[in-house]
Amino acid sequence: MENISLSIINLRSNKENALSTKQVYLNIKPEFQRIYEAWDDKFKTRFIESILLNRATNPIWIVLNDAEDSEEILDGMHRIHTALAFFNNEFSIHPNYIQCLDKEKYGKKKYNDLDGDDKAKVRNYNFIFNKLDSSYRKDMNKLRDMYEILNRSSKTLTDYEFNKVILGPFYTIISRHKESFLKTNFFNTIKDSRGNVDSDIIEMLVLSYKLPSCWSSIANLTDEWLKKTIGDTTEGVEAFIKENEELVENKLKFMNKIIIDFYQKEGFTTNKQLFKKFCLPYKFAVSRCCFLIKDYSFFNRISNKLIEQFNKDIFIEDIQVRLGCHARNAIFQKKIIEKIDEIISLEVNQDGSKRLFSKKMILDKLEEQKHICPCCNLQIKDKDVYHGDHIISWTSGGKTQYDNLQVLHKRCHELKSA
Repeated sequence: MENISLSIINLRSNKENALSTKQVYLNIKPEFQRIYEAWDDKFKTRFIESILLNRATNPIWIVLNDAEDSEEILDGMHRIHTALAFFNNEFSIHPNYIQCLDKEKYGKKKYNDLDGDDKAKVRNYNFIFNKLDSSYRKDMNKLRDMYEILNRSSKTLTDYEFNKVILGPFYTIISRHKESFLKTNFFNTIKDSRGNVDSDIIEMLVLSYKLPSCWSSIANLTDEWLKKTIGDTTEGVEAFIKENEELVENKLKFMNKIIIDFYQKEGFTTNKQLFKKFCLPYKFAVSRCCFLIKDYSFFNRISNKLIEQFNKDIFIEDIQVRLGCHARNAIFQKKIIEKIDEIISLEVNQDGSKRLFSKKMILDKLEEQKHICPCCNLQIKDKDVYHGDHIISWTSGGKTQYDNLQVLHKRCHELKSA
């Protein structure tokens, strides 16, 4: 245990200053920490008020990183960030949230606006530091256990924040693609705080894999997937990343392209109020397309048909009634996914095989047929519209193979399909 003044903390939190003065660098935002979001005006003002009144605050917990010859904050990051931000004149005290101090004297005041005595109270305010040895930094499982002791009892952390201690490398992959997702405006109805957007991306990623036959909710499904697929130990996470990093990266890139395509082809609304109603089906549609369709080029060929069908049967205000559900619960979620899978499967097999023939296959077959339509026995002219048709229909199990292909006039194909 050690008492450290805010002025010394300020010096040590800057790596160059710490090294030049032969102090131990204090890393106030280590890689295993939660994504930082500053307190709001109320919390910041109340905390600075506590400092000016010299009230005792809870200890700051740090862990030694002997590899970097530094100390890293494990618990108390918001307090340190807030104190340093005020000390460096980055925000003012909000008069509406002052409880004990004189509002006229302290309201709207930054650190530089305070008188000499109050400045001294702030810069000399002592934080109590409890230090953990380097064994906690080397064993992330041990670090997580301590993290749980410090945080779980008060339930201050979300699952995302708590899991970050162990799942850090996996979350790093998600973070690399987060900015691309945010640029699409797909998550513009979600406040990007405490891992909310990251958690949604992870849920979508989980839904882009084969789903178990039985699951209770998307949240539980995601939790089970993380435990079983990635693991809850440092070793398990490292093994997963080593084997699956490229696959996860490609899935995230594919999902991002699907979202952009749906927006461009007016599959997704840009109206925020409507988007809130449809956000769940939207997420499911993107994820299941990513699972059932194996590459973007094929998705691009069939996306118009998918969007048309989704707009007709899925992206509708009475979808809950259509599916016969009384609430938006797990049963509702499963039924939407089943319906989405059914729509996609009309265009692509479960194993990812294509329904549509390639242009080359159609042109080669047309040449082989000597430009004669097998249905009407009339010539298919260059100006005519023609289609590649499954001799044994797709819905009857016919494969998208050259020997199951015939080229028909558009009208002949439509009559045959009807």
